Amino acid sequence: MKKLLFSFIAAGLVVTGFAQTTPISYKKRPTLGVNFMMKDMLTAGRISSAGSVSSVITNKQWAKFQEMDPGLSVQYFEGLSEYVDFQATLGGSFVKYPFSSKSGITPPSSSKFLLELDAAVNLKLLTDKYFLVPYLSFGVGTSMYAGSYFAAYAPAAAGLQINLGEGTFVNTQFTYKAAISDLAVNHLNYSIGIASPIKEKKEPVIVTPPPAPAPVVEKDTDGDGILDKNDKCPTVPGTAKYDGCPVPDTDGDGINDENDKCPTVKGLAKYNGCPIPDTDKDGINDEEDKCPTVAGVARYQGCPVPDTDKDGINDEEDKCPTIPGVKENNGCPAIKDEESKYQRQEYLLRNW
Repeated sequence: MKKLLFSFIAAGLVVTGFAQTTPISYKKRPTLGVNFMMKDMLTAGRISSAGSVSSVITNKQWAKFQEMDPGLSVQYFEGLSEYVDFQATLGGSFVKYPFSSKSGITPPSSSKFLLELDAAVNLKLLTDKYFLVPYLSFGVGTSMYAGSYFAAYAPAAAGLQINLGEGTFVNTQFTYKAAISDLAVNHLNYSIGIASPIKEKKEPVIVTPPPAPAPVVEKDTDGDGILDKNDKCPTVPGTAKYDGCPVPDTDGDGINDENDKCPTVKGLAKYNGCPIPDTDKDGINDEEDKCPTVAGVARYQGCPVPDTDKDGINDEEDKCPTIPGVKENNGCPAIKDEESKYQRQEYLLRNW
């Protein structure tokens, strides 16, 4: 039996260590329970005499149900932490108390009332959030038998809590009560009961924080992402590079200076903001000049005055534009003798 008690204590220390490392987030509310119990005053003594639990089981010496004494108990529970509960038990039953021979008291021939009061700590393996909660219990207690005999004992129990919701649960316990004082005897106790909170669950008070002040929205009239206070052109969308103003167009040709290769001279987008070129510098732009690489005149669409007969005298100065001639004869063929003077004059008159 000492080995069994030692096992309970060792297990309790392990669970205690576990519980201490778990953050406290839930505690059992103050709770009252009522239990029906069966008190076994025989089996513990038989185990002590046989020397082991196995011998008692093998020899079928474990007390039968009819050898046990019924009783009732009231229990109080309160959570110390999420994994540890305080438990107080007050129980009563009518038994034939088997005083030990060293006590010097003769065992009674009839059942008398046994009142027991103990306090214990329940070390739970799971929190009350779970449906099934196994636990180990260790404590100390005192008893009064027949109103005259007082004793002290140490209860060690294994229990199972079956949660039904809203803090109510069914509680089952198997308890070994080890004798501490001379009049106490080792005995077993089996119980089952139901318990329910005696205090309403405190609902958390939710305090609604005041609404945050409305943010100050600074104006951006033109919606260009630059606040009016920093925008030099607050009503015209622009860029940060130009302090909120559009990209400038110095020559006013509709092509902003960043894309205009001739920002101070009006031009066309076709020529990247520059005017239409005049390659031959004759004052006629290339788009209107049929001879863009040779200087010419407007009346010939940018081409030079023609020289039809290729005599080096343009047609406007050539009196014989279709016949090669000489400059001295105004583009007409040269006259070699005096006799031909009249022929020349006649020719000139005819072609005037």
